[in-house]
Amino acid sequence: MYLTPFGALFPEQARAETRSMTVSAFPGLPAGDYGFLEAYCVDPRCDCRRVMLNVASRTQNRMLAAISFGFDRADEMAGPFLDPLNEQSEYAPALLDLAADVVLADPAYVARLEAHYRMVKEAAADPQHPAQVVLKLPATADASRPKQRTQGKSRKRPRRR
Repeated sequence: MYLTPFGALFPEQARAETRSMTVSAFPGLPAGDYGFLEAYCVDPRCDCRRVMLNVASRTQNRMLAAISFGFDRADEMAGPFLDPLNEQSEYAPALLDLAADVVLADPAYVARLEAHYRMVKEAAADPQHPAQVVLKLPATADASRPKQRTQGKSRKRPRRR
């Protein structure tokens, strides 16, 4: 599974609907503007029902936190939580608190994230969708294909002459 930014697939909608916050006094965070950039799984066979919120700072010009959030609230791993597979900054715990207490506490915003999730999954499943140019999914991606070897020494075949 790999995640693709919502803005790469739907740029105009992302510009209009990406959540940002101007913070002046939140514990553990310097004052500034923070953007919550959405990324979704683009495997049409996966129904993970999650979003990764990558939090960026305008003044620091870098990602500060990667927050995983599941839409199935009863799920043990629903989150929000700091994604352990992504690098986190010193501000990540405070940004997680901001996300949990303010950003994800807004039911309309969570509904928008779910709608974006459905849009991405529909685009990924439709080979004719314009987003396929960005996704670059192979036309015949199926689970029966053997996986490429990713560990150990590569086996190079001798060249035929």
